[in-house]
Amino acid sequence: MKIILTGATGVLGSQVMYEILELFIKESIEGKLILISRGKKRKTALERINELLSSDFAPKNLKDAGLEKLDTFIEIADTDLDAVGENFAERIKGAYFIHSAGYVNLSTDEEHRQKIFDENTKITKFILNNFHDSIKKIIYIGTAFSSGERSGLVENDFHNLGFIPKHRNAYENAKFHSENFVAQRCKALGLPFQILRPSVICGKMLGDEHRYFISKYMVFYLLAKFFYFAAQRNSEQENVRFIMNRNTGLNIIAVDYVAKVIVSVFRRDDIQQLNIVNHKSLNLVKGLELIMAEVGYSNYTIVENTLHFEYQNNTERLYYESIGKHLKPYLVASAKEYNTVLLNSILEIPILDDETFTQMIRYAKLNGFKDIHV
Repeated sequence: MKIILTGATGVLGSQVMYEILELFIKESIEGKLILISRGKKRKTALERINELLSSDFAPKNLKDAGLEKLDTFIEIADTDLDAVGENFAERIKGAYFIHSAGYVNLSTDEEHRQKIFDENTKITKFILNNFHDSIKKIIYIGTAFSSGERSGLVENDFHNLGFIPKHRNAYENAKFHSENFVAQRCKALGLPFQILRPSVICGKMLGDEHRYFISKYMVFYLLAKFFYFAAQRNSEQENVRFIMNRNTGLNIIAVDYVAKVIVSVFRRDDIQQLNIVNHKSLNLVKGLELIMAEVGYSNYTIVENTLHFEYQNNTERLYYESIGKHLKPYLVASAKEYNTVLLNSILEIPILDDETFTQMIRYAKLNGFKDIHV
């Protein structure tokens, strides 16, 4: 079995890499995992991958197997994907192509729109246009938020809706556009495909090994980080008003669960689209209360959305001119949930209750909200 994986040094991609290697070992598969990765900061791609495989946060059974054993499964293409050599198509003949690499950026700034769109669509199109004759199947890792501004119950199919979803930022739009390209191009080519969409990714929740670990703190973690350091800096906390829909929620799913689902379903021909999400979204008001209690920031209020909003102090201004303006479209969105019947039949969805969410924030706080870079 051959599997190609992009994004192996990323938050989700690294966990998918671990799961694939565990699959090879557990099922005694004579497999080859081809990783398209670049050197960075004087480290070759192989050095970066080996650092992930031997890190404190790698699964114990992989570390027990040792780098010498793991490296027998791995081939490295140390290059940008759109710069691979002419022999690459032959190297990947008959491979499953898991495209996990992406540019996660929730910016609503107009000057970033084209870059976000290009970063998330160009490579996807390049893969299918150049390698469709070589690969066995493409598995595109999208995002559940490419559903756009929806309400009610969201099903797994985003591409036979009879309408085009309204998206909140360039990232959602780019991921939806890429998904649609994959679906339409693969149907025209007769090439099997899957579109797998995690919601907001949080730390690990399955088992006790490195519980709550995540390599990069994003989305709700950034809000926690902002107010944790605001609480540390100022002896007197300034009141911050959060513009928020009290009825809406944020769907959050554990990174190790997402990786396990991807590796569980990539060989299945009966699944073309699947949202990898939680049964129920975390109510935003409750989530904010849990975050602020854990980071020690108590001077805040929740207000309705308004066209006229003038900053009342420096902390409020800093928040809304940084992460706040990018998070606001999610905080005021309509309430929606996802149909998880199929997903739960594949692998039981872990429950994210108030205590577990608090532990997630506590873990990040104890680690200073520091990302891990390789």
